[in-house]
Amino acid sequence: MYFGYVVAWLFAVQSNQLIGNDDRFAQAMSQFGEFFSIVSPALWFFTTMSLVRAPMPRVSVLALGLVFLFPFPLFFGVPA
Repeated sequence: MYFGYVVAWLFAVQSNQLIGNDDRFAQAMSQFGEFFSIVSPALWFFTTMSLVRAPMPRVSVLALGLVFLFPFPLFFGVPA
């Protein structure tokens, strides 16, 4: 499921590009945010698997991650 989220965020970032941004700092921050939006599901999964040892809290944290990391821009778009 988390790998699917990584792929969905990759498609969302590619389909919702900002156009006409001339500021270098804004471009850098946009790319920084795009990168972390793509890798955040993988980071959540591996962090949860390595830090939470008990089975029920692990499942709870993973389910919470599925809610928090849902790729809304892929389904609803970003207003221009």
